Amino acid sequence: MERKREMIHALSESAMSSIRYYAELADNKSITVDEAKRQAAAHLRRLRYGPEGKDYFWINDTHPTMIMHPYRPDLEGKDVTDTEDPAGMKLFQAFLATVKETGGGYVRYHWQWQDEPTRIFSKISYVQEYRPWHWVIGTGVYVEDVRAQIAAITKRMTFIFLGILAIISILSVYIIWQGAAGEAHRLEMEESLRKSENKYRLLAETAREIILLFDSNLQISYANTAWKRISGYLLSEMKDMNITDMIPPEQQEPFQAKINQISNDRPDDYLLETTFILKNKRTITVEATFAKLETADQLSTFLMTARDITEKKKIEAQTKMQQEQLMQTDKMISLGTLVSGVAHEINNPISSVMLNIQVFDKLWHAIQPILDNHYEENQDLEVGTMAYPQLRERMPRLLLYSQEGVERVKRIVGDLKEFSGHKPSDLRETVNLNQVVEKAVGLISSLIKKATCNFQVVYSESLPTIQGNSQRLSQVVINLVVNACQALTDPKQSLSITTGYIEESEEIFLEVRDTGPGMAPEILARIKDPFFTTKRDSSGTGLGLSISDTIVRNHGGWLDFRSIPQEGTTATILLPRYSTDEVVGRMI
Repeated sequence: MERKREMIHALSESAMSSIRYYAELADNKSITVDEAKRQAAAHLRRLRYGPEGKDYFWINDTHPTMIMHPYRPDLEGKDVTDTEDPAGMKLFQAFLATVKETGGGYVRYHWQWQDEPTRIFSKISYVQEYRPWHWVIGTGVYVEDVRAQIAAITKRMTFIFLGILAIISILSVYIIWQGAAGEAHRLEMEESLRKSENKYRLLAETAREIILLFDSNLQISYANTAWKRISGYLLSEMKDMNITDMIPPEQQEPFQAKINQISNDRPDDYLLETTFILKNKRTITVEATFAKLETADQLSTFLMTARDITEKKKIEAQTKMQQEQLMQTDKMISLGTLVSGVAHEINNPISSVMLNIQVFDKLWHAIQPILDNHYEENQDLEVGTMAYPQLRERMPRLLLYSQEGVERVKRIVGDLKEFSGHKPSDLRETVNLNQVVEKAVGLISSLIKKATCNFQVVYSESLPTIQGNSQRLSQVVINLVVNACQALTDPKQSLSITTGYIEESEEIFLEVRDTGPGMAPEILARIKDPFFTTKRDSSGTGLGLSISDTIVRNHGGWLDFRSIPQEGTTATILLPRYSTDEVVGRMI
């Protein structure tokens, strides 16, 4: 009976699908709604099922009015509100009450046997409403038909079961006798296997390391919770993937070679450092070990256990960079000490030379009248190998040039001492960027002259001050200018430095531009990465721009590079002005 109920429910759903099909045609304007209703009713009128092909569907609306009944065409188009079965039940009202409450359900009543109006039997029908058209579609089974089937099945199965019971009775004694001995052992083995499986599954699922299983074709068959959490992939997604789909192309060949080397003997030897691509396209570095497993079907299965070492690699890189920075700092300290000592040693003779030049100047002015008088008496007067008129003209210039040269040496020594001095890393001093650039250019003027004959510095006249550390900013300027000089391949190529102020953002900028060969996009993208350098063969460390970028960011600014191959490179520094209340153009 339950199967019959399920059957008429399923048949009713099938009929509803047909009606929805014609309704969809009407919705798509393929046919009119009236034509869709006519075709749907005609379709259901033709449908038959059951052992004799006489079971059917009918349609009435929610009025209720009979729309279609294959065996009672006399009711079609008529109001069936008060139609009763032989027991006095108003069955169509019962149909409406059922669909109104639940949308569909079973109703038990009395109705004619198929196409024989004279035979009345108990019937169970499933009715449901197609709300857009206000149609109630129904179909049912006869209780007597079900009972007849049950009686026939019962009679047939009784004889079968009696025969089976006889056989079972004979075998039961033997089976019980044989099974009793092995049952306890089987249960014990099953329990042991279950506990073992649970234990290893628990170990795999709770492990922090990544655990993957894949076959000889590198097709993934299992991934533990750690990998699913890290990668973002679901197991269903990974089962359609090859493990090499998650490895960068340049590392796929070493990975495959490592798999090909694996044997069953020494799995601990198979340590490989590689990279995995996660679902969000982020990459991680892992340290993986492999083992080969033999399965029941004799196919090779590989077990990979991997540990995420991305953070470890970052820390190692940062540590290395910090060590390099400490070494560079130590070198700068040593250089500062050396420069201070050399500057002190140079200052003594330079001071002496300056004093001597002043004495020579006074001496010249003292003896010049005497030599003039002597020259009036002896027109052929020579001093050394030089005629006196020529000496009189050149001597003031020689003394002036000597004085200027000594002062320039003294100024350069002073700038060197200031640049390499042991100042604390205080970012609170008031700094004028023009002065920082001027001193930096003075320190590396010889390098600039060797690199280019087309050098220009444009200083902004109304440049606000900034808060920071002049020594650290000077280091940045020197590094950018040195890099620009090293990029030039022809002395005719230009190098320019420009300072200025952007009023809209209240930022001070420094621009170092060269017309050298420029950089490719892939190099430009990594230029500020620690230890990245294109001058490894010339003792480049790859730390200059990384440290410069850090210094600029510590000053609240940013360092940017733009480069076009064969046209040149522009480095731009933006720094916030000292105070919004400061008067533009105030100098230190």
